Amino acid sequence: MNRLSSHRTRPARAERGQILVILALGMVAFIGGVAVVIEGGNAYAHQRITQNASDSVANAGATILAQRLGGGNQSDADVLAATDAMATANNLDSYAAWYTNVTGGLLNAAGATVSNPAAAAEVGSGAIPPGTQGVHAAGSQAFETTFARVLGFTQFTTSADATAVAGAITGGEFLPVVFPVSLANCDGSGDTVVTDEPWRLSNPNANPNLPPVGQEYIVPLCKTGTGAFQILDLDPNKDCEEEVMNPTSVHFNQFPVNVLVDEGNDCAKKIEDSISAKDLQGKVVMIPICDGACHTQDSGNDKSYHIIRIASFYLDYISYSNNDNNGACALATSPTYGTDLDNIVGGNGSSSCIAGWFVRYVTNGPVGTGQINNGEAVGVQLIR
Repeated sequence: MNRLSSHRTRPARAERGQILVILALGMVAFIGGVAVVIEGGNAYAHQRITQNASDSVANAGATILAQRLGGGNQSDADVLAATDAMATANNLDSYAAWYTNVTGGLLNAAGATVSNPAAAAEVGSGAIPPGTQGVHAAGSQAFETTFARVLGFTQFTTSADATAVAGAITGGEFLPVVFPVSLANCDGSGDTVVTDEPWRLSNPNANPNLPPVGQEYIVPLCKTGTGAFQILDLDPNKDCEEEVMNPTSVHFNQFPVNVLVDEGNDCAKKIEDSISAKDLQGKVVMIPICDGACHTQDSGNDKSYHIIRIASFYLDYISYSNNDNNGACALATSPTYGTDLDNIVGGNGSSSCIAGWFVRYVTNGPVGTGQINNGEAVGVQLIR
């Protein structure tokens, strides 16, 4: 009997051994499933981190190019220093960057478009190719795993690409006024008189609480031959006050472009009050500028201004008055900063004016190709 009993217990032990093997395999499968979920989420988070880092590297390089396009003498070494610093700040393990045109096409040393990064001019190669307006960056970052270690994976790597370009601003949120591309004044009847001298650009102040370093201007907003002052209707669905308080982002596909005049009742006064209410004094605003004497095109309800570019303007004050000789438009010294105001464009017939500095600050926004002209705003745009 004992012998028979002994034979009966062997299959039970074998079954228990099989169950343990199945349980062990099941645990591995379970842990593997957990690893896929957890590591997948971890990888997604690190992918976003790497993408943001690559975006920052591309933007840093394009910002240096924007300064160069704006008249600076920045070199390839400056671009490399900026991209290196941003890659380090964002903890990228490795990155490479190449020069591009305004559409993101890779450029070789001669400025020709190429499709292969191996043939493209790399940042740090010693020279910036002709026609360069952007930087393409490719970065990577490794991260440690957790549950995936059970499956033999101790580390994963994420990578991401980004391209940022620089150029003349073609869109954004604008103050709904307009003025000539060159120094201008108003004659005794308020009509615009333009000289050939361009507006002189100012530089940022080392102290951010102080105004730019350079010449402050009084820019008269003269009336046109049809009686309309230099005020734009950038959004027909908003009145003058709304266009300042809650501006619509406008993108001009190309220049020149005709923009309608806003002839709303008391529009000038509403803009002045809105600028004060929004506390735009001491801020850089974007303003469309027009060619020639800045007279309106067409007539009737379809009057428009011929806009040729966008300017960045550090705003001191704006003043509207029914008096043809508005005292605020004829000041020699700024009541805000005590700076000298250019008397070339004093208000001798202008009832409306805006005072401040033309600046070439680099800002974000859609950009275009072509030469950067005097007084033109320069921007950086992340395109991919």
